[in-house]
Amino acid sequence: MDIAANFIDLSFTHVAYLFIVGFVGGLVSGFIGSGGAFVLTPAMMSMGVPGIVAVASNICHKFPKALVGALKRGKYGQVDWKLGIVMGISAEAGVLYGAQLQQGIKQAFGDAGSNLYVSVAFVIVLGIVGGYVLRDAWKTYRLGQADAAEKVSTLARKVQAINIPGTMMYFKALDAKVSVLFTIPLGFATGMLAATIAVGGFIGVPGMHYVLGAPSLMASATELVIAFVMGLGGTIKFAWSGLVDIRLAMIILAGSLFGIQLGAIGTTYVKPHMIKVVMGTIMVLVLLSRAIVIPVYLSDLQLIGTIEPGLATVLKNVSFAVMIGALAVGAFIILSALLKGMRLHKAELAAAPAAAPVVAFAPAVGLSPVGRLERILLVSDGSEFSAGAISEAIRLAGKCKGRLTALSVVMSDPEIESFGAQLLKQEGERAQAHLAQVRAQAVAAGVDCDVVVGQATNVHEAIVEAADEGGADLIVMGRRGKSGLLKTMMGSTTAKVIGYASCSVLVVPRAARVDGGAVVLAVDGSRHSDAAAVAASNFAKHCGKAVTVMSVVHEDFTERRRAEMDGAVQRVTSLLTQDGATARGELVEGRPAQAIVDMARRKNADVIVIGTHGRSGLEKVLIGSVSERVIGQADCAVMVVKAA
Repeated sequence: MDIAANFIDLSFTHVAYLFIVGFVGGLVSGFIGSGGAFVLTPAMMSMGVPGIVAVASNICHKFPKALVGALKRGKYGQVDWKLGIVMGISAEAGVLYGAQLQQGIKQAFGDAGSNLYVSVAFVIVLGIVGGYVLRDAWKTYRLGQADAAEKVSTLARKVQAINIPGTMMYFKALDAKVSVLFTIPLGFATGMLAATIAVGGFIGVPGMHYVLGAPSLMASATELVIAFVMGLGGTIKFAWSGLVDIRLAMIILAGSLFGIQLGAIGTTYVKPHMIKVVMGTIMVLVLLSRAIVIPVYLSDLQLIGTIEPGLATVLKNVSFAVMIGALAVGAFIILSALLKGMRLHKAELAAAPAAAPVVAFAPAVGLSPVGRLERILLVSDGSEFSAGAISEAIRLAGKCKGRLTALSVVMSDPEIESFGAQLLKQEGERAQAHLAQVRAQAVAAGVDCDVVVGQATNVHEAIVEAADEGGADLIVMGRRGKSGLLKTMMGSTTAKVIGYASCSVLVVPRAARVDGGAVVLAVDGSRHSDAAAVAASNFAKHCGKAVTVMSVVHEDFTERRRAEMDGAVQRVTSLLTQDGATARGELVEGRPAQAIVDMARRKNADVIVIGTHGRSGLEKVLIGSVSERVIGQADCAVMVVKAA
């Protein structure tokens, strides 16, 4: 096979056209919440690219984007990785078989046969899907059901009710078990369609939604996993035969990276039925573009009478013009909706009263001294991992006569707002309901409590901002969190909050209680450990606890270094005693983190108090290996104190 014969010469006009095609494809992808790649294969064919090369290059451009999209949407809990991989395996078989079929058609009937096969597939698939989408959009608009909640289809309920021993598997997206025997044909058909027109989602997404019972949001997100799995295999298969034009793939990829951002933002300003109108309209126009040239391919294969060269050229030009029209109409509708929505949104903001502050507790006058616990910020995501933080924040606020604010932050950005506005709304409502329970629990304990639900791209920044604006003396949060939109609220975010917050942070494991035990204070003679001593003294006096002041030495320490550490312990112990706290000092040998945790267990401590640097730049997220290990290994709460 002459591989070079598969590729066309690219002029500047071709490159510009491909970039615009990629831009519109990305615009559509971002706007409809699923692959807009269906415009790309016909667009490439309209400029003379053989059908099989257009399909192969489109798959090559798409699969790395699918992986990025899956990882992004997976952060928001929208991806069922197990379902995606299970269906991806059978989809891989489908795409390999489909690629082999494509190559067989090309070898037997040449480019005309390949073009006819791809074009007929587009006409059939886009006719069915586009017609249904437009019908559904009209029905939604006429009946005013844009905000209606999704229901599991009757077919999906029947499929979930079928129990085939040895084949049942639980999938998160379905919240049910289904037989993998139902996923195999769906996956295979998805792969076959992808190998035919480079877009398998027309089967994969509705299959997961209507046949298996996955919510449409999770179905479209999980399809990205399938697209990556089958796209990787399909790219290798087509590239092995010299059918992937990497130039085409990279140009349309570059254009789509710009378009997808605008498309994703655009959906935040339009009504849901408009998204379906855009998708259906573009599908019908692309279908028309392909249908116009089918007679030319039939004539080339001598399946109908010969078409004069002049008429064939006219049909190809008309097909190209319709394709340009489809791209222009899609871009015009999306950008017009975006600009109109932005103008209306700006007008609403101008007419609205001044917004309430993000945080609902009053700022303190001046900076609070280290160790004062008058304003406590509780951070909770509503999971079981926040249970300890909730109970101890309320208990601490009561003992210290402090003011408590409960904060929950839902992760959000323009992409999640476009892909999952309904899911975002539900998460916000859950957070509100959860914080209402926290407030009721606090009021029952005699503690005043304000509640705040926020949205932010970087959750740790929202927490730190809330603490700074409210003049918080202490942030109380759990050690880890749950999955979904609130997943990053704890865990790694805890370290970032500790790194960036200007006040102390109390990290409370799920089952920990700060009631009746001792306080373990780890010191090393530095300025930040002195700040920790002030906080420990104040904490102990409020809660009536004894303080064990400790320092850890290593066997390699010189006598002078040991004496310095012992002196630090004695100095801090004396100062705490003078301040009215019950304190005693101990010098222990071992690994610092483990020695601190072991001391807390021996003393039945409720809380470990350690100091950390007030840092700047990238170092803020590095709270120190000792602090991190103590937080990770301790059974009790850990208070990390910042030096001023």
